[in-house]
Amino acid sequence: MRTELSEVAGHTARAVTVGIAGAPAGRGPVTWGQWAIRRAMLDTEPDDHGTNVKVLVPVEPAVPAARAVEAVRGLLTVYDALRTRVRVGGDGAMHQELDGGGTFDVHLFDAEDADTAATALADAVERRWRAVRFAYDREWPVRAALVCVDGKAVRAVLVLAHVATDAMGLALLHRALTELLRGADPAALRAASHGHQPLAEAGFQASEKGRRRDAAARRHWVESLRDAPERLFVRRPGARPRFRQAVLASPSLPGALRALGERWRISSSAVLLAAASAVVARQSRHDRAVFQVMVSNRFQPALREAVSTVTLEGLFTLDAGLEPGAGPAAFEALARRAAQAAMKTYYHAYYDKSALLADLRGLDERRGRPTDRTCWYNDLRDMITEARSVDRREHEGVRPEKSVIEWQTLGRQSETSVAWHVYSSRYFMPVSLTVDTSLIDEPAAEAMLTGFEALITDAARAAEAAEAAEAAEAADVAEVAEPRAGSAADAGATGRSRAALA
Repeated sequence: MRTELSEVAGHTARAVTVGIAGAPAGRGPVTWGQWAIRRAMLDTEPDDHGTNVKVLVPVEPAVPAARAVEAVRGLLTVYDALRTRVRVGGDGAMHQELDGGGTFDVHLFDAEDADTAATALADAVERRWRAVRFAYDREWPVRAALVCVDGKAVRAVLVLAHVATDAMGLALLHRALTELLRGADPAALRAASHGHQPLAEAGFQASEKGRRRDAAARRHWVESLRDAPERLFVRRPGARPRFRQAVLASPSLPGALRALGERWRISSSAVLLAAASAVVARQSRHDRAVFQVMVSNRFQPALREAVSTVTLEGLFTLDAGLEPGAGPAAFEALARRAAQAAMKTYYHAYYDKSALLADLRGLDERRGRPTDRTCWYNDLRDMITEARSVDRREHEGVRPEKSVIEWQTLGRQSETSVAWHVYSSRYFMPVSLTVDTSLIDEPAAEAMLTGFEALITDAARAAEAAEAAEAAEAADVAEVAEPRAGSAADAGATGRSRAALA
């Protein structure tokens, strides 16, 4: 038992050790996703705990603690990623090892009540555990806690190393654990899942079909970056990289996106990407925005239900410069171009990143200058495990009326000048912007966030005004076209109007 995990917020856990035996086992190459996230984690050490991820599951109705412990044990047999260790050799080469057996500690914490106290304790466990690094080559990449009241589990907490799964995988874990807590059979859940387990995924990637897909994706990257800027942002003389994150909580963005979707018939994802591209272009003074966009890759059948690190960066480029004073019509045109560019991004986001990096080094050598790939974008809306709030009023049931921005300082970030994250929550849409403050200072970052919001909300107001004007015009036409009970003069006027319309 790791003693640093057992004391949280004045509560001491008791550990229940469960055993796994006879599960699938094996050793093989890492998947493309495992390699990519583990490589990024190496770049951020010793702050790599910042990549840890979570699943918080309310247990409704509450179940006996022993049954909840069995549900956790069952989860470890449903998804091989939870028993997979990733090893990095002295030469940097990686491989994955799937354990068919072993022991695992489930931590049980006691709370005073099933509502406020249990929720607060589950949150405290999650925060404390996420701040502790995993020993990726020696321990399974998951930690499990149960918050209990009177011997029954009311909250389940999973904290995972990001090398085990991505955000979509977290949603699958949430669903599976919920079903297991309700009595589902682990073997039946495993049999019903058609998603690749990590070793099978690595096998596909090594196949002829996998190699063809990889080659096509890498060609897209190289061709798209041939004319990319050398750098988007210029470091201030003498300034050292320091990373801070601003989070905009906007109560108006969700409604604005719905209005634009109805009016423009464009996905909200494209609208958000267009807005982020426009403000990056404005701040960098380069018309072309270049983002590495996180793509789930779940549109491929074998990956749709995979708990693994399937998500990879897709390359998104867009000429996004808007003239000063450009109105909603120009932004609509930009959003339509963003939708087309995004489709290419999504299609070419499944590849061998180690091979891609070699291709990009060759491109930089041929160009005689590097390409800037330090801008990131990640849309995490509706990921139940990743929804976030920055405003305590949300928990008090009070809808915030105005947007707010809050700041926090972060540890080292891997090859990042700007990183956008879009979330969903109960009342508003949190949008975080992580910046290297030696490139973009705090006032400029806040201006980027407020500019992002204004592009979308201004366009929505314009769209609603246009719709109202069209409705009024249609009502006027209908009024003129329909005869009304009244004088002969009224009838004559109606007749003349109909003749004019004809």
